[in-house]
Amino acid sequence: MLPHAGTDSRIWRDVVALGADLKALAEVRGSTGTASVAIAWDWNARWALELPSQPSEEVRYLDLVRAWYEPLWRSGVAVDFVHPSADLSSYRLVLAPALYLVDDASAANLTGFAAAGGTLAVGFHSGAVDANCHIRLGGYPGAFREALGVRTDELFPLLPGESLGLEGGGTAALWSERVALAGAAAVTSYTSGPLAGVPAVTRHAYGEGVAWYLATHPDPATLAGLLDRIRTEAGVEPVRETPEGVEAVLRRGTQADFLFLINHGDRSAEVQVAQRAVELLGGKSVEGGTVTVAPGDVVVVRESR
Repeated sequence: MLPHAGTDSRIWRDVVALGADLKALAEVRGSTGTASVAIAWDWNARWALELPSQPSEEVRYLDLVRAWYEPLWRSGVAVDFVHPSADLSSYRLVLAPALYLVDDASAANLTGFAAAGGTLAVGFHSGAVDANCHIRLGGYPGAFREALGVRTDELFPLLPGESLGLEGGGTAALWSERVALAGAAAVTSYTSGPLAGVPAVTRHAYGEGVAWYLATHPDPATLAGLLDRIRTEAGVEPVRETPEGVEAVLRRGTQADFLFLINHGDRSAEVQVAQRAVELLGGKSVEGGTVTVAPGDVVVVRESR
């Protein structure tokens, strides 16, 4: 960790400061995250989605995941990234933005999560192929067809720069499908193009839970509003109310909770915390139930229960 410039350098001083911070945060060890939202991430699905044989070379796995994650991050909602086969019982909402490839066990795990009372949201072109990249016959979205209550018989990828109108305002780009309802209800439909009047986003009561299908890629504002509706209906709230640009993550320990605050903005921000709280990095009690987070700074607060 010693830079070429030696100890008389900013890098060295930052490394020393990091060591002191880690020592101050020693009691956080053993605590667990409290996220109630998970995004399904699978490297095999990413590889398969970006094969040259795909209907569109514009569809990129990481772009789709980022597009779904960003509105939640900006809303202060904590999100875990999990494999589709992981234990989902601790979550209220699971998002699968781009699971073109999904094995049978993982598909059953995700749909079983919804059937047991969770909320599942699936992105376009998902569930199409199995673990061996073999197409699931009978129509798209393959493995998720029953849970989503829809059936697609033809794909309509969009050209770069091309967009379609959506009911209620907003546009869709990148992708569209000819979706037929098979139990689901249309949330919004296309208002232009060859699929005018065809559902673009659907909602399906499945078992004890709900399954959503986004058969297209809405513009950022429309997608943010849709995800806000989905997570609100699922009972997902932000970790803490914070000013814009301040990220909050809560970890739960056996004796106390630990609130991490990161100010990504260029102005100081005030955040409400518990009355009985200690700022760990500064080693001081919090006065008045609020902490100040300077621009670019991190504050970690222990909140006694």
